[in-house]
Amino acid sequence: MRIGIDFHSAEREGSGNYTYIRNLVDSLIKIDHENEYFLYVTNIKYPYYEQFKKIRNVRLCLTKSNNPFIRIPILGMRTFIDKIDVLHVQYIASPFHRGKLIVTIHDISFLHFPECFRKFERFRQKVLIPINIKKADKILTVSKYSREDIIKSYNVLPQTIEFTYNGVKPIFKPLEGLTKANEALKHYGISGKFIFFVGRIDARKNISSLMKAFMLLKQKKQIPHQLVISGKEDFLPRQIQEEIEISQYRKDIIFTGYLQATYLPLFYNLADVFVYPSLYEGFGLPCLEAMSCGCPVVSSNISSIPEIVNGAGLLIDPLDTEELAIAIHRVISNPKLREELKEKGLKQANQFSWDNTAQKTLEVYKEVIQ
Repeated sequence: MRIGIDFHSAEREGSGNYTYIRNLVDSLIKIDHENEYFLYVTNIKYPYYEQFKKIRNVRLCLTKSNNPFIRIPILGMRTFIDKIDVLHVQYIASPFHRGKLIVTIHDISFLHFPECFRKFERFRQKVLIPINIKKADKILTVSKYSREDIIKSYNVLPQTIEFTYNGVKPIFKPLEGLTKANEALKHYGISGKFIFFVGRIDARKNISSLMKAFMLLKQKKQIPHQLVISGKEDFLPRQIQEEIEISQYRKDIIFTGYLQATYLPLFYNLADVFVYPSLYEGFGLPCLEAMSCGCPVVSSNISSIPEIVNGAGLLIDPLDTEELAIAIHRVISNPKLREELKEKGLKQANQFSWDNTAQKTLEVYKEVIQ
């Protein structure tokens, strides 16, 4: 097979699309030496792509522009030149292309939380995603929850959509000898125990509730912890900044910005608890990363998160600030519970791998051809 993959997201750090497509392709190439892969990119000199230039069954194909109105049609034309059998994209494909079409839709958050998207992006997804769902020979998503959500929202035939769980990279694991790692934390102003959050900084991640729960714990329990928030700023981050500025505990709330994947395992390992009160997730990868590092998890009891955490963390109503504060305090004040959650989390995380994701995706490629 000649497999074409829209790979431009591999150049855009800090998004779920970036994590998914990089890890999927890395694993596909590792397990599949028979089929040819055509990776459609916008910057062929991007350092990450150097590794692919030495692989026999991989070709980098330039689509030239980052502008989707130019990039997507060029990608479509390239599929005819490259005689593609299967084209795999995330969310939106070219209106014309060669080969069977696989579309990965991680979630449909733009339908449930339109206020978290800029007007143009919301309009674009609302118009184009239904078209691509109808065009696709197969739709992929990343959880049972997301599959059911797409079926219900778009009246999709169940046999046309599969879920392939995300995986977790081997760098996310319990680490030893972390004494020197404290120096890295000091660089960000972290001086002691801390509560950790990772995710895009937008309203859907419900960071406001997390900060309110943190302030409750400071007031009522006098916890010594800092709250560390890591992630790339998205839509409406100013609102969150304003909430911090008026807080009497603003000195204990630290924004690190986007953290490289090499640093994240350190933070997960050193945090007393990872808290993720998101209002909607197609998968919830940070919970999986935290569990893989042995960090206890407190997260939401809605959308896909119960499916991914599966009893290995404390799940709460993300809109109930007091319940969130109680759950955090249970973890940080109870070493026995922390150890129990650590063991459960490690066991649960072992069930996910990018090699499994790649194998199931490859089976879908073969299925649509057959």
